[in-house]
Amino acid sequence: MGKVYGSRWLLLVLLIGSYFNGSGQGLSLLGIPLDTLLKTKIPRVDRNYITTYYRQLHLYAVSDRQDYTLRVVGSPNSLIYRPNLPWSLGLGANYRWFGTEFSIKLPFFGYNNDLRGKTKPFGVTINLNNRRFWLSTQYQFYRGFYISNPDILQANWFDSHSAYPYRNDLRSQTVSSRLLYQFNPLQLSTPATLLQREEQRKGASSWNVGTSLTYQLIRADSSLVPTALQEDFRPEARLLTLKSLSVGIDLGYSRTMVYRKHYFFSFTVRPGVIVLLQQTSTELTGFESRVLPGWQGVASATLGYSSSIFYGGIYGSSTLMNRTFSQALVNTNANYIRLVFGKRIRYKPKGIIKQVPGL
Repeated sequence: MGKVYGSRWLLLVLLIGSYFNGSGQGLSLLGIPLDTLLKTKIPRVDRNYITTYYRQLHLYAVSDRQDYTLRVVGSPNSLIYRPNLPWSLGLGANYRWFGTEFSIKLPFFGYNNDLRGKTKPFGVTINLNNRRFWLSTQYQFYRGFYISNPDILQANWFDSHSAYPYRNDLRSQTVSSRLLYQFNPLQLSTPATLLQREEQRKGASSWNVGTSLTYQLIRADSSLVPTALQEDFRPEARLLTLKSLSVGIDLGYSRTMVYRKHYFFSFTVRPGVIVLLQQTSTELTGFESRVLPGWQGVASATLGYSSSIFYGGIYGSSTLMNRTFSQALVNTNANYIRLVFGKRIRYKPKGIIKQVPGL
């Protein structure tokens, strides 16, 4: 019994310590990218297209924000729920195999608990990649949502209310795992497009193919559709619980264009098809299960600057999850935006730092 509990605590520590800071450099444990752990060998690339800076110290400022939308499909209008999530501001550092990042919440840009209610978020993302393969697994949980289009409940809502309608009982959990294979890894750099340890010197592109597995659980103590709106939605939209498990394949294309040696624009588009097993429970019925065909997609873009001294820019991504071709009840999508400004510094470790393996 002791071994079982010990294993569970070890797993919990690993999950809490693991995080993804947007760098695309692999599995991170307590700030250390494990795909480069204790390795000093520079990744093999086509040097006509990619310059690596793994042996330089990277210091940077970062600001980022996640967003999530849960849409209950109606006609003519849908009901839109969102968690109240803040922008963050922080500092980070990378050197060889070591990387860490610290950030704080910003009480600006619409983050107001009195106006939008309080959201309890928790998330863990683990990335493991080499030049050709990329495996990403993510767990995301939110509790506490506000209705971002309150006029659907009452015209000119804020003429008589000081806050958005809020649901503390609404919870959403998503676990997703994606495996990607890139066909041109020696000429197209993913870390460069994510504003980190490499620079794209010349334009390049690559096709990629992937597969995905996604599980979602959305639940509430009462119907997702408020009583005042139930006549405008189908009876099956009066959801208490929605569980879905999807398996999919996708085909994508990535391209980076370079201007005047250091300015670049990159994008990735990855549409895919899925088979979705969906189980629902409403106020009117018990659990019902259906198998449905559907689709999902991932798109991202970066506009940035990179040289041997400075680098920075803006990165954004959007993920559309578990869309059915027909009879959709709930649609969800996750968005992420990240701003980075950093400097690369020639650095040789001294003293106790020099004694650390790999530094």
